[in-house]
Amino acid sequence: AIALFLLTFAAPAGAQGIDPAILRALAGSWLLAPMNGQPGCRLTLQTTPAIEGYALSLAPDCARLLPRLAEATAWNPHDGLHLTNAARRNVLSFHEGEDASYTASEPSPGYALLRAPQTVTRLPMPREAFGAWVLKRPDGEVVCRLQLLNRPPPGGEESFAIRVTAQGCQGAVMRLKLVSWRMEMLKLVLYGQDGASLRFVQTSSGFAKAPEEGGRPLLMERAP
Repeated sequence: AIALFLLTFAAPAGAQGIDPAILRALAGSWLLAPMNGQPGCRLTLQTTPAIEGYALSLAPDCARLLPRLAEATAWNPHDGLHLTNAARRNVLSFHEGEDASYTASEPSPGYALLRAPQTVTRLPMPREAFGAWVLKRPDGEVVCRLQLLNRPPPGGEESFAIRVTAQGCQGAVMRLKLVSWRMEMLKLVLYGQDGASLRFVQTSSGFAKAPEEGGRPLLMERAP
């Protein structure tokens, strides 16, 4: 009881009085991955009070893969999300994104903190997606064939161009008028000329249509 009392007063003012529902929502396993595509590691955010916030635990490979994390002992969800050490200094400071992930632009190369399947160990990079792909149903039915190109679309600089094979593409996909694509954290997003989009999440064999898209399942795999 005395230890808990002392920890409560050791935590910074911003970490006190955090809504328990917010703590529960943030607690659990996260992937911390460099923004350059190098392997990351898992950490678990806990709700137990600790010096400078709340306790965290690191996977055994964290110190090897991300030496900077070796000294992290706590996290604080005040004004973003901060990982701190026993000396109460920030190890990494993250800003929340619209997709409920967190990014730290410094130090280089930057880091992402996000929920990810256990099989995912790093962020996918655009260079790994260049080339021919097939959109198909889980039963093997081919929905579309397309190429993700290594050049920007007309009038765009923050994404890459798409080439759709019309004779190998069903009407539902053709109506999207796909013109560009880009990586957004763990997702590969296809964009249409009229603002439509189709999001895919990383899998062990490629990508699968994101659950929030609804509709029938759709896979995106390398063309044979």
